[in-house]
Amino acid sequence: MKKIKYFIAAIAIGIITQSCASDLNTLPEGDISGEQLNDDQSKPEKILGGIYLDLRSNGAGGTTSHSDFGIMAVKAGADLMSNDVIQSTNQHLGMFYNYESTNASNSASEIVWTTFYARIFMINKLLDDLQQDTSTKNRAIKGQLLALRAYSYFYLVRFYANDYKGHQSDPGLPLVLTASNPSQGLPRSTVSEVYTQISRDIEESVVLLDSYARPSRAQIDQRTAKAIAAEVFLQTGDYVKAVKYAEESRQGIALMTENEYTTTGFSNINNPEVIWGFHNTISTMSIGNYYASFFSMFDNTNEGYAGAAQIRKLIDKRLYEAIPETDYRKKVFNGSQNAQYTFNAKTKNYPPYVSWKFKDPTLFEGDYIYIRASSLYYIEAEALARQGREAEARQVLFEITAKRDKNYLLSSKTGNELINEIILQKRIELWGEGYAWFDMKRLNIPLERVYTGTNHTFGRFNLTPDKFKFQIPNKEINNNPQIKQND
Repeated sequence: MKKIKYFIAAIAIGIITQSCASDLNTLPEGDISGEQLNDDQSKPEKILGGIYLDLRSNGAGGTTSHSDFGIMAVKAGADLMSNDVIQSTNQHLGMFYNYESTNASNSASEIVWTTFYARIFMINKLLDDLQQDTSTKNRAIKGQLLALRAYSYFYLVRFYANDYKGHQSDPGLPLVLTASNPSQGLPRSTVSEVYTQISRDIEESVVLLDSYARPSRAQIDQRTAKAIAAEVFLQTGDYVKAVKYAEESRQGIALMTENEYTTTGFSNINNPEVIWGFHNTISTMSIGNYYASFFSMFDNTNEGYAGAAQIRKLIDKRLYEAIPETDYRKKVFNGSQNAQYTFNAKTKNYPPYVSWKFKDPTLFEGDYIYIRASSLYYIEAEALARQGREAEARQVLFEITAKRDKNYLLSSKTGNELINEIILQKRIELWGEGYAWFDMKRLNIPLERVYTGTNHTFGRFNLTPDKFKFQIPNKEINNNPQIKQND
């Protein structure tokens, strides 16, 4: 259909079929032709590997913008729309920070849409091909594909539709579930229908991946699928399942040490907390542009856009002040005064409230971390609290917070105060990792950047949560007569 044609045009299909799942960091020489794929028994792994690779590459969203670099760009953009993350200068990802991104004509709307829908097309094509093949190998491939589709739709529906609660009948997304769709395009399914499909995909994925041992953390295994499921069910208010999947996913994973958290833990896929990520190398970086990368944008110590061009990423003053002095997470941010900071044998001067959290000792080849075990503590704690299991919720919160703050005591809070404490700790822990804005939308928390002493910059305004919705990009509206635009 026209929409699918647009997706295909937005990406290089050669890139999608280039990479092998067995070695995602090495690209085979030359492209694979359609004729070769028909005879190639490793075809499913190569296409799946290409999907993983493309989700971290410049151009994943169909543009040549340096703000277009896959999952990490989407996560970065989302956090820049929150109360907690500030960009000093209106360049590149600044379109998210000042909310221009929500407009149909803005490239950010196209980037988010195409990053995931382009991959959904390839996922569906491969799922169609695997329908009749139930071999052990292809069972694991199908499990990963379903998890990737669930993950993709989960991001899309949170950007382009209203929050789930109270809006189940509102317009959601076109649910493209096969590569063989009618030529006139698909209308938008409801929010409820989209989440039903997401839930179905991710729970089937959990079952299919029960015996899959992945070769690296770049692939989705059952633990990863459970982590995705936990977040999905927190969103829909199925707190029993949210607790179940969060607890099972984080089980047996050690938390980062203070040294890991405050040095290079966020650029190293061997960080013990990493559930899913991508190991970047010279080979994988050659797929995109070094400057079109997360560490170029968010590592204020490097020689990229954040460090050299000084498009700084800062923490909101209120959140910084809410971090106790005994909490080592405060060490990854500057205080209220200019300060010097040394990393990688380089000492530089930095402005107030600048972030030192994401530090890459290489030249933008730092590993990408998509999901950390830490996020699951807050999902589990909140879901427990919302079931009235407050003693258990306080204990889960204590398990992680006491690791970060030696003076933290088991909370005695109840009700909304306990929920608020969980969310505050989550904001501190996961700053810049793509959670804050989605929680604001889910919890109906307004954007408040105008306050006494604010350190917000060119995006200094307040908004109500009903403004937290992207318009569908113009290219999609023009090519799909069945789809209706958001207000």
